[in-house]
Amino acid sequence: MDKKRVAYISLGFGVLLLVIMAMLAWGGRRQTSEIILPESQTDTSGAGEDNPSSHLNIIAITPETVSSAISILARPTAYSRSQTVETFWKGGSGQSVSQVYVSGGQTRLDTTLPDGSVRHTLMEPAPSGEGSVVGVWYDDEKDWVRLESAGLTADAAGRMFSYETVRELPPETIALAEYRTAFGGNCIYVETHPNEDGYTDHYWVGVNGLLVAAERLLDSELIYRFTTGEPDISPQEAELFLLPDGRGLTES
Repeated sequence: MDKKRVAYISLGFGVLLLVIMAMLAWGGRRQTSEIILPESQTDTSGAGEDNPSSHLNIIAITPETVSSAISILARPTAYSRSQTVETFWKGGSGQSVSQVYVSGGQTRLDTTLPDGSVRHTLMEPAPSGEGSVVGVWYDDEKDWVRLESAGLTADAAGRMFSYETVRELPPETIALAEYRTAFGGNCIYVETHPNEDGYTDHYWVGVNGLLVAAERLLDSELIYRFTTGEPDISPQEAELFLLPDGRGLTES
């Protein structure tokens, strides 16, 4: 083999090696930009305890990337769980506990009131496609009231923050965003800067797509807290979404 042919072969091999290295480098850059969420898991730490050593480092969640991470989450289409809302004011506090059932677009909230009675709220999207149809009754009563609202959502009816609003927050309004192990599982934690009125919001969003906990502070004083029980992510019984007379809400 003459020297010229050897030179051509060597040159061709060098070019091929550079192409392979470039492809590997490009593939590595693309891979590190992907959002990979951890699987939900139970944790032996107490509710709300944040252990720095247990923080997840699968990817870097930052104020700049948290919107993308939130965007790939999806709430389960069917589940049930308990939800507790606490409100605090100077010299007092209040609490309401609800059992929530969700099946597709249907939501039922059974809320225990301070006097011990239970308010049942059944919600479905309006047949027109705009707003919600709501049915409300108390305890074991057969009488119920039908309402329609263009703006009421199941989150608002349950006095729950909608964590999806985080997707629309400008990065500069977010003070901290990271993975945490808290409330018995893996969460995305988001904390906002105080707004012009002095309100600061904290969100713990489970990797199963459900809001796990939330807080609102006014001038560093806690005024609202939302916590939940372990969800049962499974199909819910159809009878739960019937009115006291046995009819469906949109059939009434």
